[in-house]
Amino acid sequence: MKKNLKTLLAFFVIAMSAKTNGWSQTDTARNSYIGFSLQELLNIKINSASKKTESLMDAPLSASVVTREDIQKAGCTSVMEAMRLVPGMIVREQSNGNYDIHLRGMDNVPPNAPFDGSATTTLVMIDNRPIYNYLKGGTFWEALPVDINDVEKIEIVRGPAAALYGPNAVNGVINIITRQLKKNGLNITANAQHGSYNTFINNASVGYKSDKWSLTASGNYQHRDRSQTSYFEFFRNRWLEQPAYSINILGDTVHSLPNPNARLAMKKYAGNIFLSYDAAAQIKFTLSAGIQHSVVQKVSTENGITPLSTVASDSRYADIRANIKGLSAQFTLLKGTQTPIYPGNKYDFNTIDANIEYNYTKGGLSLKPGFSYRSAVYDDTKYSDIVSKNGIFNARGQIITKTVSLRGEYKMLDNKLRLIAGIAANKFNFPDETYISYQAATTYKVNKKHLFRAVYSQAPRSAIIYDTYVDQMAAKYPIGYQKYMMLTVEGNKNLKLLEANMLEFGYRGTIAKRLTIEAEVFDIRSKNYNSLVTNSSYVTLIGNDTILATPLIATNLPVILHQQGITISVAIQLVKAQIKPFITFQRSRIKHYAPFLNTPDADWPLLDNPTQNNIYSGIGTEILHKGTPAVFGGASFNWLPSTKLNVNLNTYYYTSQTYYHASNIAFYDGVRGIDQIKAKCIVNASVFYEAAKGLAISCSAKNILNQKSREFFGADKAPFMLMAGLYYEF
Repeated sequence: MKKNLKTLLAFFVIAMSAKTNGWSQTDTARNSYIGFSLQELLNIKINSASKKTESLMDAPLSASVVTREDIQKAGCTSVMEAMRLVPGMIVREQSNGNYDIHLRGMDNVPPNAPFDGSATTTLVMIDNRPIYNYLKGGTFWEALPVDINDVEKIEIVRGPAAALYGPNAVNGVINIITRQLKKNGLNITANAQHGSYNTFINNASVGYKSDKWSLTASGNYQHRDRSQTSYFEFFRNRWLEQPAYSINILGDTVHSLPNPNARLAMKKYAGNIFLSYDAAAQIKFTLSAGIQHSVVQKVSTENGITPLSTVASDSRYADIRANIKGLSAQFTLLKGTQTPIYPGNKYDFNTIDANIEYNYTKGGLSLKPGFSYRSAVYDDTKYSDIVSKNGIFNARGQIITKTVSLRGEYKMLDNKLRLIAGIAANKFNFPDETYISYQAATTYKVNKKHLFRAVYSQAPRSAIIYDTYVDQMAAKYPIGYQKYMMLTVEGNKNLKLLEANMLEFGYRGTIAKRLTIEAEVFDIRSKNYNSLVTNSSYVTLIGNDTILATPLIATNLPVILHQQGITISVAIQLVKAQIKPFITFQRSRIKHYAPFLNTPDADWPLLDNPTQNNIYSGIGTEILHKGTPAVFGGASFNWLPSTKLNVNLNTYYYTSQTYYHASNIAFYDGVRGIDQIKAKCIVNASVFYEAAKGLAISCSAKNILNQKSREFFGADKAPFMLMAGLYYEF
């Protein structure tokens, strides 16, 4: 610790003693932003709340904007880490640089289920193109091709928004907006950071802009080591340096865990090209394309041994957008290969997103009809043995969604009252049904300083590949001559889709000259959760062998999540400083839950009285959901003692949680599969100093209280870290 603190002090002294010419406050967006008044902060533009550009003050939904400058001032090293600056976000580190991210805490539902992905009910986008992984739902954050140098701002919308963006925006939207060149001529930006645990973050971009077109090429690279080399092993319930095997429930050794690099937490690199062309007034075309490669160790798809899995992704994308007066269209192609468990378990994926909308406006009325088409094809057949079914899902699966939508808006009472409604019909191939999503919102702007709003919305999540198509042999045991008992995993093409509806009331405004506040009260109900459930056995023949097969089938559970809460965000403007605290209080309860994953007629020999202990045993009951924090939030203090120096102190906090994993059901001893996550307050400090025109030096300290407790089930400790970096802009 002393060595790290001395290093931090040395970097600070170097920064303060460097010769400076200083940037004027008009030289870069960063410096002009630091001096923004509270009213100017409320006037930051946002598009994601209603699919049109408006001030944050007027946004009809619960929304936040994190700018590039916010990220830079706080010393954030990634888009994932920047989510800790956002109200209503639960962000927990799993290994160095890898985070589990959820909006408002719809996580670990139902308890005792296998690990799901990150942000499984939140739609993450880059410039309005979805970044959604259909294997098990959610986002592979490390596979984002853009990094902090590419980001202009991040727009976050809390609450169901499928009427605007289609399925998977069940609990909100995170839209990453990339940078646009602002000055003609050559533009160069670069930053490099280095810190504890061999952490390297490097970004660079070169662009050129004229009056009509601009072209930018960017690249990014990250390398991070873990804070430890040990792994938590499910079976022995211990931390081991080399967890070499997994024991199945009959006591046999079944497989080992390939681990090419126990130290590595993240290694990724990516490149992007951004091209825009302003053909005429209100006519613009943009093209972006890129590639990325990443290898991380994070809590991902189950490997049967330990929570951390080695996950690799290689992908490439192309995105074309056209805006021609009232008409907007976008087409995206994303394809690649991913290894979500360990080397050898691969699949290819190919997703297509296409949408078109037209905006009609007359007087105070505007209408926006739209159509979108999404296709996701995932195929692991060429990487698996279809006979022994040893792949991830052993199929070529496709998820198709066709959506027709209409959004309307009407302003009245001298534009003080705003009525907004949206409806979308989503047609899926599995299940072969049409789901309706809708949104009704109203805002009343008393004056320039006060706005009240209300919204009611409903949104579905699309089917996922694994639950729909999986056909897997989990284990096979001899029980006689040419007789075997086999445990299989089977998909279900008729699963009801996860849905959520929300009622929310909010206020946003300036209540004093130097004080603004935003408050949102929400009530969310979600249903149609599913999990792998043990069903009754059946006899089948494979060749000359007689097989007694016990299937684990993806099955809807009667579980309903009811979540109520309030989020409060405050901004205080001082002479040379800003303070922004935010906090969420929530109460999450689960109805009709039972801690069993079997049907009443299941006959697996190790089940205890399945006729009474099954997925329906909890109907009529209600329990407190302990797997998500009841209170979480943070604060940032930003001090600008001079135009050259910026000092930032930011915190992130959550209360304790109890995570229940599927291994709790497998072992059922009241110990294994249960992890107590302690309450934690993470405090970070960052100094940003302009050493010369176009050149800045930064140093930051992460988790300065050195609270090492893990933040996720069986994940790595998150200790104190030091970072130092250089920023260059031309």
